[in-house]
Amino acid sequence: MKRKIILFMVTIFLFGAFSAFAELKIGVVNMQRALDECDAGKAAVEKMKKIYSEKQQEINEKQNELKKMQEEINNQSSLLSDEAKQAKLDEYQKKLKELKRFVADSNEELKKKEKEYIAKIANDLKKVVDALGKELKYDIIMEVREAGVMYNSKKVDITNLVIERYNKEWHAKQK
Repeated sequence: MKRKIILFMVTIFLFGAFSAFAELKIGVVNMQRALDECDAGKAAVEKMKKIYSEKQQEINEKQNELKKMQEEINNQSSLLSDEAKQAKLDEYQKKLKELKRFVADSNEELKKKEKEYIAKIANDLKKVVDALGKELKYDIIMEVREAGVMYNSKKVDITNLVIERYNKEWHAKQK
């Protein structure tokens, strides 16, 4: 008789616990996809491409200048005195070093810009997720990758909703 009572109590406890979990409203967001697919993310990619293209054009111009210098040194090598030849080689080495420094600085600048864009958009997306969570009365919204979610059904994935809401807010700010 005691066992039946204990079994009954355990069953009631487990049923109560499962009922509490059944009432939880859970959502998941793929922030990387939201960053990639939102309009602000696409605009940031276009800005980065433009900056990269401008830097690449400057690099190409400097490389062409170096090629001309090298050709000039090679063509005039037999005509120049040792001192003049050395002066041209020193100038070439100086310009080559400047180009390498410019490339390194440009890469660092591009990485910094990209991080700034990502941080700004990610912060804004987090605010949207927070607002949606409160508005739609979610108990938990998890980031798919950070939370280690290995599976979730489509009905708990609110990534598209986050993207739509963020795009709406972002476009309103652009006007």
